[in-house]
Amino acid sequence: MNRQIYPERPLDNEEIRSFGIITEVIRFDIHEVEQGFECDEVEYNHREDLAPLDYGPMVSCIIRGKYSEDAVEAILNNYLSDPTNTRYEAEFNMLQSWRAEAKERARSILGLLE
Repeated sequence: MNRQIYPERPLDNEEIRSFGIITEVIRFDIHEVEQGFECDEVEYNHREDLAPLDYGPMVSCIIRGKYSEDAVEAILNNYLSDPTNTRYEAEFNMLQSWRAEAKERARSILGLLE
């Protein structure tokens, strides 16, 4: 996930088409700062001639924007090894919350594009 600053408030989702590639820019936590508006963003790319936007890969892209495969594996293994450890439980709950948000955003985007 990349942190960006824009002079004007950016859109939550923005589709960019270039040379047969569709890039869906998905922004999170947009808030005003002294320089304009700051947000985190992730890009989901696909070739428009191969397939339409797809829910599963978009959800994975959003999740991986914040959590690498190694981070997910570590969080899950830590939690499974000791689910009563409050730190492990908090990390696990944050991951689950992000997964739910990723699914909600992907459904919202795909609903807007249909």
